[in-house]
Amino acid sequence: MGGVCCCCHAVRVIPQPPASEITEWDEYQRLARETLDKGNAAGWKIKADWPKKYRPDGFKMRVALRPHESGNPNMLLRADGKFKGASPQLFLDYLLNPDNLPGLKEWVDVETLPDGYIKYCKVKAPGMRARDHCWRYTVDKRGDGSIFVCIRTAEHPKCPPKEGVYRAYYFNSSLFKMSEEEPGVMEMTEFIFQDLGGQIPPPLMNAALPAGTLQANAVEMKGFRDKGLLTA
Repeated sequence: MGGVCCCCHAVRVIPQPPASEITEWDEYQRLARETLDKGNAAGWKIKADWPKKYRPDGFKMRVALRPHESGNPNMLLRADGKFKGASPQLFLDYLLNPDNLPGLKEWVDVETLPDGYIKYCKVKAPGMRARDHCWRYTVDKRGDGSIFVCIRTAEHPKCPPKEGVYRAYYFNSSLFKMSEEEPGVMEMTEFIFQDLGGQIPPPLMNAALPAGTLQANAVEMKGFRDKGLLTA
């Protein structure tokens, strides 16, 4: 599941959470209502369109990008996917405990909340300084069997910034539901925004997002299949 502010930007603009009267579900619905038609008002551009067939690993996906309202040079990503043999609960379980997250060095379950969790993790890619995250999960198991999950960077007294580690910003808002048209297929729409901090040029990160998103989902599906968790 999937840039950063470079040194030429004096101020690192980080998106703020919704106003108190707006829920994460409200914010998801606002984003989901934006169309991807050519010339759409929001500025979405499809970078990887729906393929005609499912990939050999059992999923297919469309990826689009648009500028973020905050003015941060990193782009907002939308991914729509279809996954054979998967379920909303399977993807929720993975988000709560991503055991094959690339570069994972530390994972801490910090606090259980009435509607979610606080979790801390630290990751390090080869040749880069470590990044860490303090994530606030909002989880809503809805009456129709779908599951809404939002992960947003938050502050917590048990997750203070650490010297020598960039505190990254991450936002992931996703809805998982079973398809009404294709039996045994789970559908997903997710929105992702990230600012990893440091001096990686945002254009470089933005260019890598579509392929990186497809690769991340391929890794997830391989992990599910290797563990015998897929039904097809």
